[in-house]
Amino acid sequence: MKRLIDWHLMTWKEGEKRKPLLLKGARQTGKTYSVRQLGKQFESFIEINFELVPEARSIFKKDLQPGRIVWELGLLTRTTILPGKTLLFLDEVQVAPEVILALRYFYELMPDLHVIAAGSLIDFAVEKVGMPVGRINMLYVYPLSFMEFLAATGNKFFIEAILSKQPLSAILHDELLDLLGHYLAIGGMPEAVREWVETKDPRASYEAQKGLVETYRQDFPKYAKKHQLPYLDVLFNQIPYFIGNQFKYSEIHGDYKKRELAPCLDLLRRAVSSLTKSIHI
Repeated sequence: MKRLIDWHLMTWKEGEKRKPLLLKGARQTGKTYSVRQLGKQFESFIEINFELVPEARSIFKKDLQPGRIVWELGLLTRTTILPGKTLLFLDEVQVAPEVILALRYFYELMPDLHVIAAGSLIDFAVEKVGMPVGRINMLYVYPLSFMEFLAATGNKFFIEAILSKQPLSAILHDELLDLLGHYLAIGGMPEAVREWVETKDPRASYEAQKGLVETYRQDFPKYAKKHQLPYLDVLFNQIPYFIGNQFKYSEIHGDYKKRELAPCLDLLRRAVSSLTKSIHI
């Protein structure tokens, strides 16, 4: 499916003042897929996933010299990495914070090489090593917007109608409201939307949503202490009950104290803090 992020990535690729790009966003929002699509525009595409190949992290631990790093990554992948012809994609960098630091030196010492790093919960990794301010571009990858949902479901003509700001007849207005209802029920996560497009079965989209929620739960141990996990789970389960309402500790189901829940609520807040940030490129 076509995404607005694809346009942003192509703009970055062609930019004269391009810097290494750091993609941020929740899991399963389409970061990896979009970068792989961009990779088709290059003579060669190298992808290193630090969760799948944790040993690759050692390449960045010796020092942060881009020349040596590129040489060793080329040996690891059996590919020659050429500035201007290769897209180097460093994925799941939240488990390898030193990679984020290395982006600065790619900008300073190897500016012609197209480098993209991506991951989820990156803010926690940045806390450990700092952000190379002024040396990288940042781009946040969101779930599908309503406009992208319309395009994915074969209703692109409604996009033109919305952008024209012309009033619609009652029948078309009602149809558009129905589509909005579908979007609000299915959400914008690519997997859930894909299931809806392929099956038109809301149960299939719901199963995709359930799977995504479980992947978020599996991330809890990555940024919380063991004794905090039960409280995180309680807060996470309570989120739907507070939609549209003011949060109050006293309304959390169960016998919990604020001092137990407050640090965990802050962890959840930090985990999604980037959702309120704008796109920078």
